[in-house]
Amino acid sequence: MTTICQWFYLAGYGGWIMPRFLRRLTARSEFHRAWVTGSLGFFEEDGVRFSPAIPYDPPS
Repeated sequence: MTTICQWFYLAGYGGWIMPRFLRRLTARSEFHRAWVTGSLGFFEEDGVRFSPAIPYDPPS
């Protein structure tokens, strides 16, 4: 299950637009939540969560 969710996350993060019928089919499921999280650009690095509202600060 985790591998499938990770695939949906990476597909969303990579810019794949899920077709409407598939979004409706997976609505409110772990797969849909993983895809939405990826498509919105959320990620975690070293235990710190980043999002579009909290941009990543590159090392100086």
